[in-house]
Amino acid sequence: MTVSLLATGLCPSVACTSIAPGSALPATRDRFSCHASIEALISAARQQTGAIAWAAYAAGELKCLLGQGDESVVWPTHIAAEDFEAYCTQLQLHCRVAGQGEGVLGWVLAPMAEKDHPLLLDLAVRLGSLLQTAALIRAQNTQRVLYEISLLASTTLDRGAFLQGIHEQLGTLIDAENFYVALYDRQSGKITYPYYIDRFDDEAMAHETFEFIDADRMSLTGYVLSSGQPLFLDAACIEQAKAENRFYCVGRLPEFWMGAPLKNASDDVFGMVAMQVYDVSRVYSAQDRALFAVVSRHVAMALDRQLHRTDLEQVVALRTQQLSAANDALRQEVRDRERAEHLQNALFQIAELSSQPGDMNELFRSLHMIVGELLVALNFYIALYDSATGEVTFPYYIDEFKPAPPRSRRGQRGFTEYVIGQRRPCLIDYEEARRLEGLGEIEVQRQSGRCSSWLGIPLFDGGQVRGVLVVQSYSKDVSYTLRDQELLTFVSRHIDTALSRRSAAEAIHTANVLLEARVRDRTRELDRANARLQHENSHDSLTGLPNRSHLQHRLRQAWQDFCRNGQQVIVMFIDLDRFKMINDSLGHHCGDILLVQAAERLRSCMRERDLLARLGGDEFAVLSIDTPLQTGTEIAQRILTAFEQPFVIDDHTVFSSCSIGVVGADSRFHQEPADLLRDADTAMYRVKNGGRDSFAVFNQALRREVSDQVE
Repeated sequence: MTVSLLATGLCPSVACTSIAPGSALPATRDRFSCHASIEALISAARQQTGAIAWAAYAAGELKCLLGQGDESVVWPTHIAAEDFEAYCTQLQLHCRVAGQGEGVLGWVLAPMAEKDHPLLLDLAVRLGSLLQTAALIRAQNTQRVLYEISLLASTTLDRGAFLQGIHEQLGTLIDAENFYVALYDRQSGKITYPYYIDRFDDEAMAHETFEFIDADRMSLTGYVLSSGQPLFLDAACIEQAKAENRFYCVGRLPEFWMGAPLKNASDDVFGMVAMQVYDVSRVYSAQDRALFAVVSRHVAMALDRQLHRTDLEQVVALRTQQLSAANDALRQEVRDRERAEHLQNALFQIAELSSQPGDMNELFRSLHMIVGELLVALNFYIALYDSATGEVTFPYYIDEFKPAPPRSRRGQRGFTEYVIGQRRPCLIDYEEARRLEGLGEIEVQRQSGRCSSWLGIPLFDGGQVRGVLVVQSYSKDVSYTLRDQELLTFVSRHIDTALSRRSAAEAIHTANVLLEARVRDRTRELDRANARLQHENSHDSLTGLPNRSHLQHRLRQAWQDFCRNGQQVIVMFIDLDRFKMINDSLGHHCGDILLVQAAERLRSCMRERDLLARLGGDEFAVLSIDTPLQTGTEIAQRILTAFEQPFVIDDHTVFSSCSIGVVGADSRFHQEPADLLRDADTAMYRVKNGGRDSFAVFNQALRREVSDQVE
C-alpha cells in the first residue's frame, strides 16, 4: 500500500526534484526531518500495539494515510473530507484528534473497543506534536523561500541561474519535480519556455521552442496566460474541459496540474509558472495550492525585476525601495514568527505541565520559569481567591525586596484585589497607582522598594475569578507595555486550563483515595457480615455451639482423613434426661436457660480440639479426632460427673443427667460418616432404655443385638 502525506506536505513517495537527467536538487532535510520522525513514531507504535487495528491520517481535503498498526488490515490511502465522518461511523471507528493548530492536523482511528488504549492515546499526542512541528517548519521554510527568491532577483544576473534557483527553492516546499516557466508577449501572442523540466520528456524543451495562443485549441498554458487566472485541475477536470472544448493538455495527462499567471506592477500578464504530478499519491493538497499561489506572486515580482533590470533609474530606485520595504516586512514577519514559535513552545510546556504529576508549588515554579522566558518576570507571584470566603492567598510569591509571601487576607484594597474586582487585566504604573489611590479604589502599601510597573492578569475557573497572575518591576529600565499585557493575557488562558486540569486531577486523585478507603471499609464490613452470616448459618443461635450442618461438614472431613491415613474418629451422642419434664413444668424460658447451662458444662468437659455441637432440642454431639476410644470414654465419664451437680434456673434448682452413646470409626462396619452418627445414636438410646445417666460404647455385642432385633 502506498502511503501519502500530501495534506501535510510530507510525501514519502516524492523523490528529490530533478533538474535534468542525472542531476538532483539539494537535499531538503529540513522539509523531511519531521516526516522521518513521524515514520519512526508510527513504526514504534506498530511494534508496541501488535495486532491492534489502527490508522493515522493527516488532515486536509483528502485525509491521507500516514501509517497503520496491524498490517493485515486494509485502510484506504485517501479519504475525502466530506466522506471521513461517514466512513468512521460505518466502521464504528473512534476518531482521536492528533494535533490542533489553526485547525485539526491529523487523526488516529481505532475500533471503539481500543479508544482508551494508552499506547494509542500517547500516539495521538506525539503525532499531533510532530504534525504541529511540521506545520511550523513549513511556515518557516515559506518565509525563507520568499526571502531567498527576493535575494536571487537582487543578486543573480543570469536568468537561467535565477530560474533554476527558483526551482530549487520551490522544491523545498512543494513537489516540484515537474516544473516550467513560460513567458508571454501580449502584443505578438508568442509563448516561450525559458525553463522546462519534466520527468516524462526525453529532453528538456529547448529555449528557442515557442508557440502562439490558439483560441480555437487552447492549451492549459494558453488558458492561464489569456485569462490571467490561476488554474488548479486534476485529471478528471482536464478530461472534462477537453470534452467541453475549453482547453486541453499537451503531452501526457497528469494526475494534477496547477499554473499561476505572472503579473507585473501594472497587473499585466507576462508569463506563468506551472507544476504537475503524474502519481495519484502525490496530488497537491489545498495547502500546497495556496502556498503555490503565494509563492507565484513573489516569483512574478522577482522575475519581473529580472526582465526589466535595465529600466529607468527611477523605476529601479522605486523597486529597490519596494524591495527594502518587503525585506523589512519579511524580517519583521520572521521576527513575529520566531516570537510566535517561542510563544507556542511556552504554550506546549504549559500544556505538558497540566498532565505531569507533582504538587501545585512545583507547577507554579514551572509557570514562573515559562513566563520568564517571554518577558521580564524577576518579581512574580500567583494569588488565589476564594469567592466563598473572600480570602486571598499567595501560594507562590517571588519578590526581590520581600522574601516572605504576604499572609492570607480579606477585605483589603490592594492591586491584587483591584484586578479581582475588575475581572480584567490591569497595567499599573506609578502615576496610575496614584490616580487609583486618589479615587479610593486601592490602598498603596508602603514598602522598601517602590513598584514602577505592575501587571496583573486575572485567572478564571469558568466564569469565576480564581486568582491573579502578577509580574512587577522596581526598575525604571523595565516597564511593561500593552503588548506585554496582551501576551500575558493570552498565556494566562492556557494557564487557566493547566490549573483547571491539575485541580481536576488532584480532585480525582483525592476522590479515588477516598473511594478506595470507602471500598476497603465496605469490604471489611462485608467480610465481617459474611463471617457473621457464615457463623450464624453454622452455629446454634441459643447456645452458640456449632449446629448439625457444621458437625456433618467436620465429620466428612474427619472421615476422609480416617479413610486416607487411619486417623481415629470418635463420635458421641448426648441426650439430656428429664429435659421435657423440666421444660413443660417450668416453661420454655427455663428450658432454654437449662440448655445454655448444659452446653457450658459440656464444653468444660471437652478438650480444646474436640467439637461440641447442638443437634436440636436437648440433643448434643461430640466429634473427637485422632482420639483413641479410651479417651472418648473418659470424656463421657467427665460429662456424667459434671451433670451430677444441680442447675439453678430463676430460683429453681433442678437436676438433669444425660445419656451418652459413644462410637469409634471402624472400616469393617462403617462405610460412610452417617454410619457413625447412626451407631452413636443407637448406643445413646440403649442407655436411655437402660435407665439413663450413663454412657454406652457401640461395640460388637451391641451390634449383634441390634442385628438380632432387626431380624
